[in-house]
Amino acid sequence: MTDSDFQDRRKNGRIKGRPEAILVTPNGMHSIQDISAGGLSFFCDESEILPTQLPIEIIFAGTPLYMKDIPVRLVREETSDDGDSGSHLVKKVGIEFLELDVHNALLLEKLFKYLTEGNA
Repeated sequence: MTDSDFQDRRKNGRIKGRPEAILVTPNGMHSIQDISAGGLSFFCDESEILPTQLPIEIIFAGTPLYMKDIPVRLVREETSDDGDSGSHLVKKVGIEFLELDVHNALLLEKLFKYLTEGNA
């Protein structure tokens, strides 16, 4: 991680994800670990290969929140043990939002509200 990546992570406050906050990538669905105005992180299988740029979708189950066609850039991948006795390796992946259209920017604000106020 470069110094600028670290600074970007610190300038945008991060909010812990909840089980109903679901990320959809071309490879499948994942729980969002944390999210900020600049991007988000999630866990996936260690063997999963992600392109450096990809479109994603965010669903907040039980609400009308659905963000689609969000272009993102892969900024980090960290492999670790998942803590189970089977020693399954997982990757924590960090992605950066490249460009949010007005509609998705408003939906992201609503998502932050749900996550911080617990309205979902």
